[in-house]
Amino acid sequence: MENKSSLLQYTMTYGAILGIVSIIFSLMLYMLGILPDNFKRMILIAVVGFTIMIIFIVIGTKSYRDKVLGGTITFGNALFAGVLIVVFSTIISSFYTLIFNMFIDPEYMNKVYESMKNWMYDYLNNMGVPDAQIEKSMDKIESKQANYTPLKGFFQSIFSSVIVGLILSLITSAFIKKTPNPFAQDSK
Repeated sequence: MENKSSLLQYTMTYGAILGIVSIIFSLMLYMLGILPDNFKRMILIAVVGFTIMIIFIVIGTKSYRDKVLGGTITFGNALFAGVLIVVFSTIISSFYTLIFNMFIDPEYMNKVYESMKNWMYDYLNNMGVPDAQIEKSMDKIESKQANYTPLKGFFQSIFSSVIVGLILSLITSAFIKKTPNPFAQDSK
């Protein structure tokens, strides 16, 4: 029972910190006027976001391993701890995004889509893509824009973040797992 409550305590704590750091990162991008409207920016924002997530998964899982489990943890337990950290952070950051898109700046996603359409049009036009294909690409973006709602974005954010968190936790758990030394003598 102690390990389960400690697991929840550690994962909630590190998940809350990760959620807050993610919100701060999002606010910084917003205040600087950086929109995820082209490939380079989307990749850069994703890499920074993944890096932040990896750091907190590793720190939180290692802290749980070393402070509660005596320095050893199985791959499965490390994976579970990492996923829980991401789940708790995702709940916090997704609620922030929902509130942001509903009340703080309801036009933000329209700005993102408009900026994305402008960039895509220029990019495809400069590449010499035929007008019919450019129009088709613009229609796809406009369709996504027309179907976007903050609530739909909320659920998509939770789903995609948990999937990414699972993948990152699978990778980090391979490095964090630590089994007890079978040759170590018992100190009892």
